[in-house]
Amino acid sequence: MTRQKTKEIIKKTVKKSIIDFAEKSLNKKPKFQILDLIIPKERKIRSIVGGLETSLGTTLWEPLAKALALENGFEVIAQNLECPVNMPSNLSNTLQTILDERKRNSGVYDAISSHSEIVRVCQSFLKRPIDTFESAPRGFGIDIWLKKDNVNYFFDTKTVQPNIGQYSKFVEQILNWYSFFYSRFPDQKAQARIVFPYNPHQDIFWNKTMGKGKPLERDNEGWVENQFWDFCSGLDDTYSIIVETFKELNDSNELGADLYKMLN
Repeated sequence: MTRQKTKEIIKKTVKKSIIDFAEKSLNKKPKFQILDLIIPKERKIRSIVGGLETSLGTTLWEPLAKALALENGFEVIAQNLECPVNMPSNLSNTLQTILDERKRNSGVYDAISSHSEIVRVCQSFLKRPIDTFESAPRGFGIDIWLKKDNVNYFFDTKTVQPNIGQYSKFVEQILNWYSFFYSRFPDQKAQARIVFPYNPHQDIFWNKTMGKGKPLERDNEGWVENQFWDFCSGLDDTYSIIVETFKELNDSNELGADLYKMLN
């Protein structure tokens, strides 16, 4: 991967993602609002932009990460994790104990020991495999599943300004991913991270975010900006290439021109 090739991938992916989203938005039958009578085009633009803001993870960050990773030799897994129909009591009890201790910030478990304990408990399923699996519960799906060198990587992109209660949910999400995965594949390897695609602060992200991100553990469970983008691309400072490409798209107005054509 070169920086120029990376820029080409970013530009192509961003344009396609936004155009596709705009087309879907415009094809929906809109609810009438009085402003449609005086500024109909601006109203449509605002609707598209608002929708993009609330769905940035699935609309933009997810396809961009997959495109970069694919070019960098990763396998992109299209399926989602499944969970046991009836989670064995030894695993469910262990998972709940770890979650309780992590949320209390008791120091009994950290990110690495939590992961290791789930792996240990799931080794029993090598001799007594679980027979039936089903779709994971709502809220426990995986945005991005990559694989390389026999390691599975699970990622979920999040808003860069989460509230303090969400960090406990992020830990629960990661530990459930591990439980689902190792209950089915106890002899394989996995790494999971919650991803914050960029840092909106003029300081270290973890110093400025709510509660410093606890109980989510930085680095071992949470990645910010280039930790994730460099992993996907294999380059250094990939986020600067993303920013540069966004600015070029703005300066050239090629994306804006396409969007305005769609509105006419």
